[in-house]
Amino acid sequence: MSLPRSTPSAQGVDAAGIHAFVDVAERDRLGLHSLMVVRHGHVVAEGWWKPYAASRVHLAYSLSKTVTATAVAFLVQEGRLSLDDRVLDHFPELDRSAVADDWDDVRVRHCLSMTVGHEEDAWPHVFDRMSGSDFAESVDPADWVPRVFATTPTRTPGTVFAYNQVATYLLSVIVRRVAGEGVADALRPRLLAPLGLPDIPWHRDPLGRELGFTGAHLTTEAIASVAQLYLDRGRWEGRQLLPEAWVDEATRAFGPVNEDPGADEDWRRGYGYSFWMQRYGYRGDGAYGQFLIVLPEHDTVVAITAEQSRMQSTLDGLWEHVVPAIGSGGPGGSGTADGELAERLAGLEIPAMSGDALGPDYAEFSRADASDLAADYTAVSVTRDGPDHVLGLNRRGEWLRVPVGRGWWREGELVAGGATLPVVASGGWVDEDTFRGEVIAIESPHRFRIEARLRSSDADLTWRMVPLTGYDPLWLATRWAPA
Repeated sequence: MSLPRSTPSAQGVDAAGIHAFVDVAERDRLGLHSLMVVRHGHVVAEGWWKPYAASRVHLAYSLSKTVTATAVAFLVQEGRLSLDDRVLDHFPELDRSAVADDWDDVRVRHCLSMTVGHEEDAWPHVFDRMSGSDFAESVDPADWVPRVFATTPTRTPGTVFAYNQVATYLLSVIVRRVAGEGVADALRPRLLAPLGLPDIPWHRDPLGRELGFTGAHLTTEAIASVAQLYLDRGRWEGRQLLPEAWVDEATRAFGPVNEDPGADEDWRRGYGYSFWMQRYGYRGDGAYGQFLIVLPEHDTVVAITAEQSRMQSTLDGLWEHVVPAIGSGGPGGSGTADGELAERLAGLEIPAMSGDALGPDYAEFSRADASDLAADYTAVSVTRDGPDHVLGLNRRGEWLRVPVGRGWWREGELVAGGATLPVVASGGWVDEDTFRGEVIAIESPHRFRIEARLRSSDADLTWRMVPLTGYDPLWLATRWAPA
């Protein structure tokens, strides 16, 4: 563990406020998977909704942008990269006749601040998944960088904000070119080792480069530790890892604000270098509720992982319950409240599915029309395995087997198409006709359910929330066999 532990009251925090936030998160179904609160550099509250756990990494989605920006910061500090570098200068091999107008004036700082000059996200014009489902055959193997430069910035760089995946993707490629290694390797000696953090698995492009804007998989403590580094203005255990000037510049609004009329309040306060400004302090965040929150005025950071679609609701809960619980330096709360919170956090869980009916030894089902898992999954089987079961998923004619705990989360893997995806699953026969189960891609926010019916011989396969990677769960994998 990289951060010391303490009690809330010893660090001037009323544990009852954090307790209230957890209660609200569960009442309002905010889908939290983990929570860590750090005050004065000490973890004062931490909890994981089982089967999520402290040791597991979690797909951070766009919180990855903050990680990539930090890699850029190290290279700027070392004099190997400048915020004023023209982005095109890092791609001398490009055919300039194929580069759209206005890229000449785009600088590294414009990529960091999402002010490239595009008025909308250009990524849909770059990414291309073809009709197949296996990694080796379903993504265009060509370099995506020329596609990025074929998209035209329609406004002068620095004059318009648009949340734009291609900006951070270019930064990831530039880091690799400047450092001679990818973001993950570049951060190992500069960030991960000093903070005592594990390596970061990533989703990558067809050429093996980290996507940069998404795909980083982080433990909750890694999120909190990076937040603490920024809270302490780049200093860690007496050593200045990042320049204070970088932290100050990166964590204040740069250029125009987000003018999207549909944006929530804490997405309309400006954007720094991969940090959002907010009602209190600033943050990095990712889809479905991944948060790295820094509250300088309270000497506090918060790390959250989740699967939910109402991210503003999570922030509202923090502002209503956690922020008022943080004292101004004196003692806060009580030992009794500390104990009650610790007990509450220790008991967090996503309830496992079960069933009291015996069910047949073996049953097989065709895919129902209501399913939204990838169409390659055409059939389901359920096999009794002692008191538990084994779920079969037929993908393109190949049976993938997942052990299923009856009333508990059983670990397994989905293995196909060169990918290996860790999962946990639970389920059982709820009556003589119906089997229900749930499979969690445990290194991600996502899970899908199975409801299989003997009478109709079919089964629904439905995502709770469809991953941004697509409808096939294997696309969430970071482990791929060499082609």
